[in-house]
Amino acid sequence: MCRMLAVLSVKPFPIRKWLLDANPGLLGLSLQGKNAPHRDGLGYAFRDPQGRWHLFRFGPKALLEAEIPGPVDREGTVLLAHARKSSPEFASFRGGLYAHPFFYDGVFLCHNGTVRDIERLGLTHGTDSQRLLFWLSKRWKPRTPERLEDCFRELLGTISDFSALNLLLSDGENLYALCAFRANPEYFTLWFRTGADFVAVASEPADEEGGWIPMENGELLGIHPDLSITRLRVLDSSEVRSVFLREGEKD
Repeated sequence: MCRMLAVLSVKPFPIRKWLLDANPGLLGLSLQGKNAPHRDGLGYAFRDPQGRWHLFRFGPKALLEAEIPGPVDREGTVLLAHARKSSPEFASFRGGLYAHPFFYDGVFLCHNGTVRDIERLGLTHGTDSQRLLFWLSKRWKPRTPERLEDCFRELLGTISDFSALNLLLSDGENLYALCAFRANPEYFTLWFRTGADFVAVASEPADEEGGWIPMENGELLGIHPDLSITRLRVLDSSEVRSVFLREGEKD
């Protein structure tokens, strides 16, 4: 249970704009967003104007003073940020080591939700989010949108006991967002909006500008370096029903 956001821009921007200055921004989503507070870990990764990536992760004390630590005055062209609220199943995993974004084999990943049958992926170490990244990074080759779509279809056909698989991820050039939930549709949301030189995605509208569009359940959003956007249905409406309703549940 977390709040997260990501931005891809064709022009450098101060990352504090989305972390601190926007209303609500990541800080506001963490402290006043739905089901707040989200104070069990904080992290962000950004690509600077020279193309170098930087990753910073902090433990539960990072948000106690309503501030975000680290080099927030830097500029970036891509940003992924996450405020963690640990689920009971993984509450023992504490500290900055378990803050998002995670990075492995060229892929950054933020996750909102809990996967209870994560062992179906054949991995035994780490949180559900870490294991999702390990599984995905091995299968997402080549790193194309088409192959990613196939991976998510395989993933959603393998695991079934989860609250949400809301993901923000990047291969270093593109941004992707997956909205897939089977519980609490008011909380497990993803929204996106386009600006003149950027596209942003967040758990809730992350600034006071209009134009935020909710993603659909089962939708995969791709944001590319030229700011073109692809919207794909990883699951159609009938598949969403079969996957996201437990056996015996009623509408």
